[in-house]
Amino acid sequence: MSLPAEMDQVDVHPDVHRATEDDEEQVLRGLYGEPDPDGIYRGEEVS
Repeated sequence: MSLPAEMDQVDVHPDVHRATEDDEEQVLRGLYGEPDPDGIYRGEEVS
C-alpha cells in the first residue's frame, strides 16, 4: 500500500499530541475535557 503524496507534510513526531505552550494544556482541557489514558484530547465522553 502506498502513502498519499501529502504524508511528507504531516507531523509524524511521536509527541505531536502533547502541549507545546504553557497554557495549551489548560485550553485543551477547557475545550475537550480530560485527556484519555494516552494523553489525547478527544472531545468525547467516555461511558
